[in-house]
Amino acid sequence: MCAQFHQSKDLIISCSLDQTLRLWDFSNLRKKYTSTSIKKPTEIYSANDVELKCVLEGHDRGVNWCCFHPTLNLIASGADDRKVKLWKYVDTKAWEHDSLYGHGHNVSSVIFSPKMDIVVSDSEDKTIRIWDLNKRLLIETYKREQERFWMLAFHHEGNLIAAGSDNGN
Repeated sequence: MCAQFHQSKDLIISCSLDQTLRLWDFSNLRKKYTSTSIKKPTEIYSANDVELKCVLEGHDRGVNWCCFHPTLNLIASGADDRKVKLWKYVDTKAWEHDSLYGHGHNVSSVIFSPKMDIVVSDSEDKTIRIWDLNKRLLIETYKREQERFWMLAFHHEGNLIAAGSDNGN
């Protein structure tokens, strides 16, 4: 359903309707890609070049969105079980850290602020929720009456959020 690159590490987080997230290391692919021995673009991409570090299990339904925190070893995910989950990770493993409850329907996307200690989620319940990352408490809820939210994006300075909804407004 979603895959995101880490901002500074050779990691990818992906999520699926199979209720899991997967943490991948693509450092071998980067080494191969930057090598001068590559002759054809098809030689670059191989399943053997990407290493599955771990499978994260904990959601009760399909996982729709996942993302890395910009500076901490933290991952957020949102799923059809109406939960936002926070996961910690190190080089060889990852584990569930906490869950945020409050959405009344499937969580569509989740993002960390690049500048503030908050995580923002949106849902088919027609809400956007802002959570305090340290206290893991809900700070604010924004609700639309007629349309569901699907996507979120933070401005790089961290003070503006864009949200995609059913009618695009």
